[in-house]
Amino acid sequence: MTLAHEHRPSSVGAAWTSVHERPRVWGLDAGSALDAWWRSQGVQWVRRGEGETVHGQADLYLLTEPEQAVMFDLKPLASAMTWNRPSVTRLRLLSARGDDYRERVMTGEHGGVIGIRREYWRETSGSQRLILTASASIARRWAQFADRREAWRWLRASGNWSRSDHHRIQGESFRIGDAAQEGLLLSEIIERWTDPDRVIQGIEEVAPGVWMRSGGRVEPADVVVGPAWIGERAKNDEACRVVGPAWSVDRVVATRPAHLVEIGEVREARRAIQARPSPASEVRYDAFKRVIDVGASLIGLVVLSPVLAAVALAVLLDDGWPIVFGHERQTRGGRTFRCLKFRTMRRNAEALAQHYRDQNVCDGPQVYIANDPRVTRIGRVLRKYHLDELLQLVNVLAGDMSLVGPRPSPDRENRLCPAWRDARLSVRPGITGLWQVCRTRQPGLDFQEWIQFDMQYVRARSFSLDCWILYRTFRGIAAKETEDGVVETNPA
Repeated sequence: MTLAHEHRPSSVGAAWTSVHERPRVWGLDAGSALDAWWRSQGVQWVRRGEGETVHGQADLYLLTEPEQAVMFDLKPLASAMTWNRPSVTRLRLLSARGDDYRERVMTGEHGGVIGIRREYWRETSGSQRLILTASASIARRWAQFADRREAWRWLRASGNWSRSDHHRIQGESFRIGDAAQEGLLLSEIIERWTDPDRVIQGIEEVAPGVWMRSGGRVEPADVVVGPAWIGERAKNDEACRVVGPAWSVDRVVATRPAHLVEIGEVREARRAIQARPSPASEVRYDAFKRVIDVGASLIGLVVLSPVLAAVALAVLLDDGWPIVFGHERQTRGGRTFRCLKFRTMRRNAEALAQHYRDQNVCDGPQVYIANDPRVTRIGRVLRKYHLDELLQLVNVLAGDMSLVGPRPSPDRENRLCPAWRDARLSVRPGITGLWQVCRTRQPGLDFQEWIQFDMQYVRARSFSLDCWILYRTFRGIAAKETEDGVVETNPA
C-alpha cells in the first residue's frame, strides 16, 4: 500500500499544495531529486534524447526513456556485474507495487485531518526496459538519439549487445510529466534517502528526518513528522503540517534551485567508504589490521612512556588514588574486558551521576554535561587532548581493542538495539572511530548518530576508511576541535 498526502492550499496550512501541481522543493522538481539520489550511489541517470552532458567519472550510467523514472536496489546486481564485466546490463524492471491503491489524507481549511480517501489505481503497466553500463561513450550516444527504435536498434547492432547480461529486478517506476506520479516519486525518494545533503548542497537536517534549506527551522506552530523535505517559506507564511514521507513546496517566488554536487565529486567522497570486501579480503584485512595494531601499540607505549608517567603523576597530585580507571566494556563476540583510562573525574563521580542527569544534553544512554563539575582540573586537560585514552594502547596490545573501530561500550548500552549490538560486536572496538570524527553533537541526535556511524563503519570498514578516520582524529586533536565529552553513568 502506498500512502500519499493530498496537499491542499489553505489560509493556515500554506505549506500544502495540490497533487495536480508538479512538486518542486528547493527549486528542484521530482526528476532532479531522483537524479540527485542516483548520484549519491555513483550512478548518472541518462535519458534518451535529452542531450545532457555525460560525465566520465560515474561508476555506472542508467539509460532510460525520457519519461521513465525508476528506483531499484543495485546490490543484487553487484556480484554478477563484477564477475561477468558485461559491456551493457539489460534490465527488466518489475514493479513492486503492480495493481494497488493509494490513500490520500484529506485536510480542511486550517490543515486539520478531516478524513482519508482511498483511490485504486495502476502504476505504469507492464515491465520496464532499462540499461546499465559502465561505458561513458555508450551513455553519450544514448543521450543523442531522438528516436526510440533507432536507439535500441543501435544498441542491438553494436558489439556491446553480444557482451551483455540480462536480469529481472524488482523496483518502482514512475512517469515524468505526470504530476501525481511525480508526487509519488518524490515521496519514495524522501522515504528512502536518509542523507540527501551528500549531494544536495545548502540543506540541513533540522529535526530527525526533516530537511530544510540551511538556516531554516521548524516553527513552534508547525506540525512536521519526518521523513520530510520542507520547501522555502516566506517570512509571513502560516504554519505547515506535514506527516512524512512528504514534502511542502517552495512558497517563495522564483526560488533558486539547490546546487547538486557533480558526479565526480560524489565519487571522490565515496572512496573513503567503499563496499564491504569479499570474505577472503576481509580475512586479509583483519589479519593485517591486527599486525598494525600490535606494532603501533608497542611503539606507542615505548615512545610515549615519559608522557604516560607524567600524566600518572599529574593525576596523583591533583586528586590522589586511583590513577587508572577500568570500566567493563564488551569486545568482539560479547566478551567483556576492562577498558583502561587515566582517571579524569572525582572519585565519587558515579554517585553524583544521577544528581546531574537533568543537565544531560544527550539522548540514549550517554551522559554529556557541559562544563561537567565532576571532572577534575587535570582531567579537563587530559580530555581536551585525549591523553586519558593513551592507556587504551594496552587494550589494543592485549587484543581487546583496535586503533580504529566502534566506541567500546558496556552490555547495558549494547542491549538497547539488538541489530546495532550484533553488528558492532562483530568487530573489535576502537580507540577512535567513525562516530567520534563525524558526530554533529546536535542535542537529541547523538545516540541516533552513534548507531548510524557504527553500522556504517561495520558495513564499509577498509584500510582507506581506517586511515581516513585516523587522519581526522589527529587533525582534530591538533586543531583542538574534538572533545569526547561523553561520560558513562560509571565514568572514567
